Amino acid sequence: MGWAAFKAVLARIFGGGWGGPVDIVEEIDIGAPCRLVYDQWTRFEDFPSFMKKVVSVEQTSDRKLSWKAKVFWSTRTWQATITEQVPERHIVWRSQGPKGLVHGTVSFHERSPDLTRVLLVLEYHPRGLFERTGNLWRAQGRRVRLELKHFRRHVMTRSLTRPEEIEGWRGEIRDGEVVHAP
Repeated sequence: MGWAAFKAVLARIFGGGWGGPVDIVEEIDIGAPCRLVYDQWTRFEDFPSFMKKVVSVEQTSDRKLSWKAKVFWSTRTWQATITEQVPERHIVWRSQGPKGLVHGTVSFHERSPDLTRVLLVLEYHPRGLFERTGNLWRAQGRRVRLELKHFRRHVMTRSLTRPEEIEGWRGEIRDGEVVHAP
């Protein structure tokens, strides 16, 4: 196989090139009120207690988060900035780390008073051979799907049993600026 053929195979494998984004869209229904689901989601520092691969989350301001997650035998870190947040509607962020960028949106949709649909849309721009190779097996999408299931289980088994203890951030962010803080 010549170099040109090898490059063509790599281009097909990696979605058109070495830097192409990976789009991930996942949704899950949770048997809980929208307010409770939203409030639990905004408690980012709780994520390591129920998400298997999240090691730590530190919220350094209303808009800034520092993440650390386990990826096989190593860890990855990144910084996320919330650019828009409307209570019980959606949260939009951009994150950047040494191994890639993720632009994401999570939205909350009341299906009935006790049923909420969570829709998560991610645009992942991997950096590095290991991260881009993960796209071969659609590893990122499978991981997101699994972590959403862990979130649902946490809400259904922990948050619903003590809803009065779940206080989320009820502020609002527009165009990257906090326009209302509780």
